[in-house]
Amino acid sequence: MPIVSEEYKEEKKEQILDSAFECFAKKGFQTATMDDIVAHCGMSKGAIYNYFSSKEEIYLDLLTRATDKNFVQYHKHFAKHRTASSKMDYLFNAYLSANPIDRNRLEYIVVFYEFNLHSTRDPDLLQQLHERKRKLVTLVNDIIQEGQQQGEFKQDIPSQLYAERFWTIIDGVNLHAVYDDFPYYDVLRELKEMYLDELKSE
Repeated sequence: MPIVSEEYKEEKKEQILDSAFECFAKKGFQTATMDDIVAHCGMSKGAIYNYFSSKEEIYLDLLTRATDKNFVQYHKHFAKHRTASSKMDYLFNAYLSANPIDRNRLEYIVVFYEFNLHSTRDPDLLQQLHERKRKLVTLVNDIIQEGQQQGEFKQDIPSQLYAERFWTIIDGVNLHAVYDDFPYYDVLRELKEMYLDELKSE
């Protein structure tokens, strides 16, 4: 048997993941099938099943890669900021700098929330999404606690609750961005100001 390099395996996985996402974006996660992915990818079904056992597993890999990439960027930028306030400002600005009507971004958002709804019928999938969410909440929670320790943020603010609120804000504006007339930037800027004002010590 020929020895297959890790680089080759990774290239094949990337090929499958790219094809799968295009199928999910075009047909919807629930409607798209493994056969659709096989047809789009140009690989045999057996070859694809060597890497992934289901479309759910494919999507979770896509999500994990996107999350890991974001975390690398977050921590890279956090290293440049000395205060918790500037870190929170950076997180909001990361979404304010996004183009809410970018086709690829909208496709990602639609597939992401569709998969979230799909996972409510599968406890195992839901648990994996919960684990991802906990990482995101912990990221913001740590910043808020850092701000409290430095005296930047109010001591009586429940950090865990406010971390949850941050991601609720982001989820909300992302969901509404699918509407053409939604004032994405105006709403997010106002919510950012309200949120940071509530955090900051007087």
